[in-house]
Amino acid sequence: MSTEPATWTDHYFCVSDGTKLHWVEMGAGTPVILIHGAGGSAVGNWFVNGIAPALAPTNRVIGLDMRGHGLSEAGPEGGREKMAADVVEFMDAQGIDKAHIGGYSMGGFVTAGILATHPERFLSASFGGSGLVETEEWSGSVPPDREGQAPDEAEATAQFRSRPSTPGQEVGNAGRPPGPVDRSAFLARQRALSASIDLASLDIPILAVNGEFDRPYAKTHRLWREARNFTNVVLPGKGHLSAIMRGFIPQQYIDAMVAFITTNNP
Repeated sequence: MSTEPATWTDHYFCVSDGTKLHWVEMGAGTPVILIHGAGGSAVGNWFVNGIAPALAPTNRVIGLDMRGHGLSEAGPEGGREKMAADVVEFMDAQGIDKAHIGGYSMGGFVTAGILATHPERFLSASFGGSGLVETEEWSGSVPPDREGQAPDEAEATAQFRSRPSTPGQEVGNAGRPPGPVDRSAFLARQRALSASIDLASLDIPILAVNGEFDRPYAKTHRLWREARNFTNVVLPGKGHLSAIMRGFIPQQYIDAMVAFITTNNP
């Protein structure tokens, strides 16, 4: 795992509704746009854990703080629905026609939103701690995922909850929303988004990286079944937070990202 100090630079831009978003970058070359998980930040999810520094020797690595996250403004109500459009607007402002685009957890949901609306903007797509939910027709064919908790998940969660986050470097991906969660409504939104993507027509490479204890089969079965060029990586002994958090992320995740991106650079 890389121990080199991060040398990213900080920037801001405003989307069309006036919301100011923070973004960071390091490296040069073909752009890689990375989208963090819920409650997290670009730096905390991608830069301090070794992924961005490992990609920077070959690529321009860009991390966006989504609305209401990191150092970005929240903007008007309902902004979560605009996150995918924000990424496309950022690409337009930067003159980026195509990029490697990927996200972790919530960021995978944003990545799927871009795939549904602007598939032509992708050189490749990557999903971490996420994927595309299987159709109802095929849901009964998904193999059972491993039950229980990853061996180091409790320690990762304890550190996440006790360690104060530097503003703009939040890890996220382990928070619990207040109050009850309507899982059926969430699954319905996931299924509708997944169904809106014509996977069989996409010729871009797709990567999924999920912890062994993070329901990898449920998240990747449709990708495995329909995607033309799909790489699936399951991280042994890892859960949703321990797969990505600094100090817990396995070298396998970093190596998988580097191999996938560099192999598919133009």
